[in-house]
Amino acid sequence: MQASSYPSTSSGPSPLAPAPAVLKEMLLAQLHLSPEEQQAFLEPVYTLADPMLFRDMAKAVTRLQQAVVNKEHIGIYADYDCDGIPAAVILVDVFKALGIMERIHVYIPDRHDEGYGLSTHGIDELHALGVTLMITVDLGITGLAEVADAQSRGIDVIVTDHHAPLALLPAAFAIVHPTVGDYPEKNLCGAAVAFMLVRGFLAQYGTEYNVPAGWEKWLLDLAGFATLADMVPLTGENRILSWYGMMVMRKTRRIGLQALFAANSIDMARLTESDLTFTVAPRLNAASRMATPLLAFELLATDDRARAMELVRELTAINDERKLLVARIVKDAHARLAARELPAIVVIGDLSWRPAVLGLVAGKLQETYGRSFFVWGEGGDGMLKGSCRMISTHHAASLMQNLPEGALLHFGGHAAAGGFGVAKDKVHFLEEALNAALDSHTIDPASAEATAGEDGHLHIMLPLACVTTRHLAVIRSLAPFGVGNPEPLFLFEDVTIESTKKFGKAKEHLECIIHDATGTATAFTFFVDDACVTRCAPGAVVSIVGTLEAGWRGGVRIRIKEVR
Repeated sequence: MQASSYPSTSSGPSPLAPAPAVLKEMLLAQLHLSPEEQQAFLEPVYTLADPMLFRDMAKAVTRLQQAVVNKEHIGIYADYDCDGIPAAVILVDVFKALGIMERIHVYIPDRHDEGYGLSTHGIDELHALGVTLMITVDLGITGLAEVADAQSRGIDVIVTDHHAPLALLPAAFAIVHPTVGDYPEKNLCGAAVAFMLVRGFLAQYGTEYNVPAGWEKWLLDLAGFATLADMVPLTGENRILSWYGMMVMRKTRRIGLQALFAANSIDMARLTESDLTFTVAPRLNAASRMATPLLAFELLATDDRARAMELVRELTAINDERKLLVARIVKDAHARLAARELPAIVVIGDLSWRPAVLGLVAGKLQETYGRSFFVWGEGGDGMLKGSCRMISTHHAASLMQNLPEGALLHFGGHAAAGGFGVAKDKVHFLEEALNAALDSHTIDPASAEATAGEDGHLHIMLPLACVTTRHLAVIRSLAPFGVGNPEPLFLFEDVTIESTKKFGKAKEHLECIIHDATGTATAFTFFVDDACVTRCAPGAVVSIVGTLEAGWRGGVRIRIKEVR
């Protein structure tokens, strides 16, 4: 969090404190919804479209039923992140309910050695286990050669994915993808697509296995979590999935998640989306970045409480290691970038950088420099692999698809992010090729705001008298927050810093006691820089942009986003 040096926008007295009901009206006004839409937004009705609207859903569920009846071995080929792993567990839960787990095999590729997507190695492993039906989750839509390879070996492939497809679709037995067919919600995450496959299967065959009607709603904890973690727009059906997902997550039966919440002092009854995206997701992602993704999969799938606690301890240690590695690479990158003129899209890398953490590095660089970043390192197989993070007017998938042939070895992704492989003799030309292709592959800034999740909404000015549980309850009624529904930001003008203290293991965080004419409040920020510490010296009068959240010890506090 950085301090800004520009002055306050107002020198007048503190505004009158709006009542909670008035604040609610102000917040809803920013959403530009009709009265009917407001009600549907605040209290979504659990209604999802017919899953048979996916082009190949009927084929997919019929083939899955055939595999179950004929006692075939079924492979789940999942991505290694917080979308693919929950998707795999969703399918595993269904197969547990069907009583066929002895014939289910889960394969999650090694992020460092194999990278993103289908691989011949993974197909080899599943083929050796006798798999005759493979379901991909959160990957596969661009794996034309790999799908063809599997099909040629007698493995029928059901692709469930949500990433941007190529002009040519893979020759799979069935493709379940939100842009293929007439399903109305086009922005589902990978786990949500897997959930739709479950819905389709149970609607057709659930009664044959005595699966109670509505049982699949228990899977919404993972479908909703992945919707939040994968940063898809929280509108339409994604609003429903995330809203009900949070409801189910607060009552989750998953022993691993219960152990993770307990270890991090998270009250499940008061669980927020921030708890998931800032505490749970990094630990699950750390498994694939620093060790094996099977640790995260096991945590979500285990029924053993003692093992769950072991996994939580292991994932926490791995995540701490990941933080140190990312910090070292970011510091190295800053030193290299200081001597460069930066184009709109920057390519940077080093053979010693671990590809598995480079998405995080690219994200931090993108935030710091306001440019799109492609960051690469050398994988365990000797190939250069990396990740990209884009500013809101650049589209990663579109841009990579339209590079000259041979510029990249492989790639995949969304508008805002992606992964890629590049030959060592091509990497030094990649930055020039990306910037040359940029002009015809930008997003209209007018439409980018709704999908990028950036701070495009107005700040509502509030006095500190509004830092109350009643006002926070109004704010939380609009949750869960994320892309397409950003958390409301408030401007607290001309507040006086009474006192400050640093906290955290390395004293890297800052807490301030502040007051204005209407009251006193606590404000804090994580990973504070020196400029902010200086700006927030006791006695200083500043303006703070921030969000409201429940305090550690009760009450309400301000999470500082910016100091003016």
